[in-house]
Amino acid sequence: MKHIISSFLLLLYSTGLLAQERVIEQPAFEVRSSNTLEFQKIVLSDTATVLYIDAYYRPKFWIKIVDETTLESNGKSYRIKSGDGITLNEEFWMPESGTASFRLIFPPLPKDTKTFDFIEGNDKGAFKVWGIHLDGEYPKSHLTNVKLPEKTLALEKPELKSGIATLTGKFIGYREGMDDEVPIWVFDILTGGADQNTVKIQPDGSFKLEVPLLHISNVVLSGNSTHTSLYLKPGETTSVEINMPEICRSQSKIQSSKPSLGTKFKFTGALADLNNELANNPVIGPAFAPRSQKEYQQMMKDISTMTIDQYKTYWMEKYQKAREEIDKLTGISNAQRQLLNIRLKHDLAEKLLSYSMMEYAYRQTNNIPRDSVLTDYVKPVPDAEYFSSLPELISDGSYMVYNGSFGYLLQYLRYANFTGKEIKLNSGEQFPDNTADLIQVMGTDKGFFFDMLAAYRIATSIKEFNPLNEQQLAKTNELNPVLKEAILTMNEKLKQTIEENKKKSGYTVNRVNIADIPAEELFNAITTPYRGKVVFVDFWATWCGPCRMAMKEAEPAKKAFEGKDVVFLYLAGENSPKGTWEQMIPDIKGEHYRVTDSQWEFLGKKFGVKGVPSYMLLGKDGAPVHFQVGFMGVEKMKEMIEKELEK
Repeated sequence: MKHIISSFLLLLYSTGLLAQERVIEQPAFEVRSSNTLEFQKIVLSDTATVLYIDAYYRPKFWIKIVDETTLESNGKSYRIKSGDGITLNEEFWMPESGTASFRLIFPPLPKDTKTFDFIEGNDKGAFKVWGIHLDGEYPKSHLTNVKLPEKTLALEKPELKSGIATLTGKFIGYREGMDDEVPIWVFDILTGGADQNTVKIQPDGSFKLEVPLLHISNVVLSGNSTHTSLYLKPGETTSVEINMPEICRSQSKIQSSKPSLGTKFKFTGALADLNNELANNPVIGPAFAPRSQKEYQQMMKDISTMTIDQYKTYWMEKYQKAREEIDKLTGISNAQRQLLNIRLKHDLAEKLLSYSMMEYAYRQTNNIPRDSVLTDYVKPVPDAEYFSSLPELISDGSYMVYNGSFGYLLQYLRYANFTGKEIKLNSGEQFPDNTADLIQVMGTDKGFFFDMLAAYRIATSIKEFNPLNEQQLAKTNELNPVLKEAILTMNEKLKQTIEENKKKSGYTVNRVNIADIPAEELFNAITTPYRGKVVFVDFWATWCGPCRMAMKEAEPAKKAFEGKDVVFLYLAGENSPKGTWEQMIPDIKGEHYRVTDSQWEFLGKKFGVKGVPSYMLLGKDGAPVHFQVGFMGVEKMKEMIEKELEK
């Protein structure tokens, strides 16, 4: 009789008549705010809703699930009850693999629930997944597939023309809780960098950017899981629709194998064909530089013993191999092939102009400090033959502006030694103008390249926050009229900025006179006045984009600590131009120091500053309690400071 009852109960469980459980394997979702959490399955019963989650994050970094996490459906909230394999409100440290699994248990959802949202709190950076399907359905396609351009599409020839370029866009599937601002980087050849433009996203997902341009320019949009390169044209409008459900699906480790939800991007307006191809059919060019630390170390070892001719041959062979790989690519237009070749040429030109890398590799391979004298090493000095390929590499005329990093190449050319003799500079001495030597190498002084280089030389002063002097102003009369107008406008804006900076407060420069303090005593001398306070130290540089982004992100947190025993201390080195540094710090509230190269090198070795930005937190007794390279995020920053304040 017992055997019969047991068998009957087993039958009830297996048919679901008793357990009333429903399992949804790998449920589809609409959009999400982060790629960290993947839903393997959801188990629904009369007593609970259980989410089986795989987490993917940086090894040895932590994530957290707060006890305010809810499931939202049909206007109701269902707050989390517990975690299994993870403790709510506590840091969960990722293992070496960067992958972990756990379960989250919620109250039961109504049986007729078709979709719900997973909302892990309201803080910026909280995990949010919208439109999780329990009905077995997939999100609907939001954009029809865009027809890619014919393979015969050629690049439009850029012209120097001043005008406002407009980018209008819309994130399809945008939800409240996603980033409401996104950075759009516009490459500026005159300054040799990329300017960040932060655009506000409206509740319906739309946004608009208006930016002055001098020519067709490379732009990068990055935010809300989106990263794409595109081109804008002065005086014209480009529009884009961004298919967030498809982008989120394609980035999911589980959903990426499921049916596509349509084209990711749909461009219309100026340069639409080119932008559609680049965004929807991106091609990563052949590897010219090392792609891993292992490859980098091998490269440094290889070039550490080379002669100048061997160094040139080394890169020329890599270049030729990459050219052959580009020629073999299929399924791309002539325009995209042309872009790949332009960038490849500029990469080779930069490598040839970076022959000083040979000495750096020699020092690194042989563990010789940068400030030590080399006794058995002869510095490589290239002759005219070494630069014989340079004219062909930068002979694309105005098409060169399609490469956003062309400005970096101009910087390399500005400091290149074409004389065939070693140039020795005394402390504080400027590198001589090498225009005449470059003309000999190029065989001409005419053309778009020389127009841009002449303008770049003058604009460099403005970039370093030094208004143009009379001599430089006179030289602008020799420039192309479009470039002259742009530089004079930049100069006037700089003078206005300098005047406005004089009125700003909230920052202090060199509270301690560090000029004569030995490097080994410097840090203690700077921080001693702040004993009894928590000190947040930011190692940064004026040219460091991530440094500036982190500062902007941290500004609200800094305001939260106003009036409390917290000091924000900023350290920069001499590789941050003095004029630039002086004009940037009025907008960075805190204590500022610009240390010498030797002082910076000592601090780097002492604390492990291997790159910028780097951060250190000092307790009230002045002892370091935390150090890391790269920004830890606002929430972690606030948490660490508050923890030390409570001690």
